[in-house]
Amino acid sequence: MATEDPRRSARPRAGLRQRVRDFSKAYRKAREWRCTPVQAAIAAVRYALTGDSGRFVSHDGARLSRIYRSDR
Repeated sequence: MATEDPRRSARPRAGLRQRVRDFSKAYRKAREWRCTPVQAAIAAVRYALTGDSGRFVSHDGARLSRIYRSDR
């Protein structure tokens, strides 16, 4: 029975160019949702690194939002 190496992820790692695109996409989306620039940057970094921004306050404090990458 073959076992997988736990240090290897199921998905291949994205290159720097893709991480920058992911950051830009998430930052723009968070700013469209009227999030502060600092909070948008934090959410965008988390999204670019993990594919999930986690919850953050948006819409001028009226909502909790989340940006995530769907596995199609």
